[in-house]
Amino acid sequence: MSQNQEFTRALTRYAAAIDAEIKEELGIRLDEFMRGAISYQFGWVDENFKEIEGGNSGKKLRPVMYLLAYQACHPLGFGAPLAPALPVAACLEMIHNYSLVHDDIEDDDRARRGRPTIWALWGKPKAINVGDCLHVLAFRRLHRAANKGLTQERTLRIAESTSDMSVRLSLGQHKDMSFEDTLEVTPEMYIDMIGGKTAAIFSCALECGAIAGLPEPLDESVVFNLATFGLKIGLAFQIRDDILGIWGLSSETGKPSGSDIRRRKKSLPVIYALTHATDADREQLLEIYQRTDPVKPAEEQFIMDAFERCGAKVFSQNQAEKLRSEAEAALAEAMPDSIEKNPPLKQLHDLCAFLVERSF
Repeated sequence: MSQNQEFTRALTRYAAAIDAEIKEELGIRLDEFMRGAISYQFGWVDENFKEIEGGNSGKKLRPVMYLLAYQACHPLGFGAPLAPALPVAACLEMIHNYSLVHDDIEDDDRARRGRPTIWALWGKPKAINVGDCLHVLAFRRLHRAANKGLTQERTLRIAESTSDMSVRLSLGQHKDMSFEDTLEVTPEMYIDMIGGKTAAIFSCALECGAIAGLPEPLDESVVFNLATFGLKIGLAFQIRDDILGIWGLSSETGKPSGSDIRRRKKSLPVIYALTHATDADREQLLEIYQRTDPVKPAEEQFIMDAFERCGAKVFSQNQAEKLRSEAEAALAEAMPDSIEKNPPLKQLHDLCAFLVERSF
């Protein structure tokens, strides 16, 4: 089975249940616009709030990996009941989408998943409010886990972990935005930044999966190693995302090709090129990245050529592969000798390859 097929199988197993959980929450004390705008973000309706078939609601990686971790830790494996775990899965997907709503505003991105962003349709003030509401709704849903079979103690611990992750997301986004005003960004600063954004929610998802699924008493080494696995694979995922932000096809990513170059985003390929390009290329790259006017087509082509000459894409992909190996090591440490005997754990392991080689 190919990596894309493996991912699709995992998503298909949980997607309908995750969507139903989120839709249930949206049905509680929301007005028509707020419910419609959030539903639009999830790809369920068009801009007139009319239901659509086959809308793009995203990859759902975070809740899928959370549920796989939950079932990998649960004695019943894939037979473990989903009801106690689904409120947290919905919470993670809602937090992810709240961050996308705000990121699109802060990055001035007018397209997401192949169609206009919320702010592009209804303006930035309303989009900010939609994102804020979605963030709060995520925690409202999380706390419903205590009424669906998860103990109060574990629900509280998951809430604490998720709250901490939300703070890390905001701090990571601040660092990301601050990079726009300086060229003095090191690879270490970059890793720290994405560790507070993408990797933070991956790490939280895997940690919460262990907390929700492990039998009593909690094996803290499993919790720690699954969180580490999430952190490492989250870093690798983001590096691959940065590669796609430059070299990805818009037909597959849902974003305009080369959008990160036109935004002068300081992703890993850019940071590498600014320190490893030839003197002539580096001088011109610095001149382009110091300006604030629109990047011209000829300049965009020069940047792409300079990246090719210094091997920025190859370097970045190699870093993603290295982090993938570290993630797999943490997964093996979490449950020694169990990967081949534990189908959910095996699927988590197999998804690693997809996450660092995907084209969308």
